[in-house]
Amino acid sequence: MTTEEQRSPQARLRELLAIPERLRTDAQWDEIIEIEISQGPKKPSGNPSKSSSQAPSRQPDRKPSVPGKHMRKRRT
Repeated sequence: MTTEEQRSPQARLRELLAIPERLRTDAQWDEIIEIEISQGPKKPSGNPSKSSSQAPSRQPDRKPSVPGKHMRKRRT
């Protein structure tokens, strides 16, 4: 194993992020992206039941308004 393979992904990511953005090579950018993806949040395994707080909110269906036909309240 080389010393690069022995380092943890977090340590390698810190090293790569220490390089100023304008000086990073395409290969370094690719490595940063690969590490970030591999270290990203994992999908939970098990029962996929959703609670009501996780359900996406839905707005009631509305008819699109017709341009120029808006009602305006009159002052009396």
